[in-house]
Amino acid sequence: MKMGKSRQALIALALAAGLTLAVAGCDRGKEKMAAPPAPVVTVATPVTRTVTDYAVYTGNTQAQFSVDIMARVEGQLRSVNFDVGSHVKKGQLLFVIEPEPYMAKVDIAKANQAVAQAQLQLAQATLVRKENAFKDRAVSEVDVIQAKAQEAEAQAQVQAAKAQLERTRIDYGYTHIHAPISGRVSRNLVDVGNLVGAGQTTKLTSIVMDDPIYAYFTVAESDVMKYRANQRDREVPLNAQGYPLASLGAAIDQDYPHKGYLDWIDNKVDPGTGTIQMRGVFPNSDGVLVPGLFVRVQVPVGVIKDAILTEDRALGRDQRGTYLLVVDQDNVVQYRPVETGPVQTDGKIVILKGLQLKDRVIINGLQRVRPGAKCTPMTPEQVKQAQAAAREKAMAQQKGKAPEAAATKEKPAQGAK
Repeated sequence: MKMGKSRQALIALALAAGLTLAVAGCDRGKEKMAAPPAPVVTVATPVTRTVTDYAVYTGNTQAQFSVDIMARVEGQLRSVNFDVGSHVKKGQLLFVIEPEPYMAKVDIAKANQAVAQAQLQLAQATLVRKENAFKDRAVSEVDVIQAKAQEAEAQAQVQAAKAQLERTRIDYGYTHIHAPISGRVSRNLVDVGNLVGAGQTTKLTSIVMDDPIYAYFTVAESDVMKYRANQRDREVPLNAQGYPLASLGAAIDQDYPHKGYLDWIDNKVDPGTGTIQMRGVFPNSDGVLVPGLFVRVQVPVGVIKDAILTEDRALGRDQRGTYLLVVDQDNVVQYRPVETGPVQTDGKIVILKGLQLKDRVIINGLQRVRPGAKCTPMTPEQVKQAQAAAREKAMAQQKGKAPEAAATKEKPAQGAK
């Protein structure tokens, strides 16, 4: 009996020890399963101010002037006097077509003019002689009339010779082709040694004046009426000459880096589309913009008073549209769909609907949170202070380690003599 009781006591003691270990293990599991701290995000409240309202239109660039250079006389192309794609000035020599045949024609025309001039002098002298002879009744009146006709014919021959000489000089001038405008030249379409102008005009190259460059785009008639009213009321920015300002962005541009102005609106609306054409002028001294580019033109159409703005980088986009993540009073992230307006030059964007001035918008750390989750919001100033404190702490720790390392290095090894 005693042995049975002892055995039961040992079993009870083992069960108690096992229960104690199990409870300790559960406590350690709870410690391991403790929730991680809420992620830190940077928040900022919206600001309000009066901003310019913009509309964006798509269009194409076009050169201010574009000229095709043609061969107007026939002959062998002797020289190309420009670098492909270079900038040429008005009057600069571009091509030479063999000039010798045309110079010879000029010389022949000069000789023909000299002959005609001599014939005229002879006819004039003959007329004077016959008029004097007619006074003495030495010749008839018919002889005088014939002499006058010959003198008139000689004068006509002189005029014809002068015209022929001028024509040959013009043709000779066509053998030396000069740039009619200043601009950027294309490549030569015909190589030296080839025959040009044989039976038809031959295109040799083209020149475009692309500084400044034009951008043409179409605008809805309702936008035009609003735009004209705001321009009249001086609610759109103007340049020194009184032209409305505009900005342009190419396909590779994220924003609108090219600044210019609007100088033309067409005089009628297309009744088929309900649109009207407009034109912007943009400086292009570096030649980045070329004719024919697809571009976006940003046009000021008015002002938005007391507009609400936040950081453009805070915006997110999904299948439902554009949204912001805001932090409520319980530090819980909320999904907020919004309607946006124009982006400003300082990196802020106008929020037309969905945001209030009291909202705390997450502007940094969006990838660390999701709607419905807790977070630790900090303002940009608080983030800067925390970063500065962390740097100071790291520097202090580094300074503290330096003396310890020096002391360890100087301490002799154990057992050294």
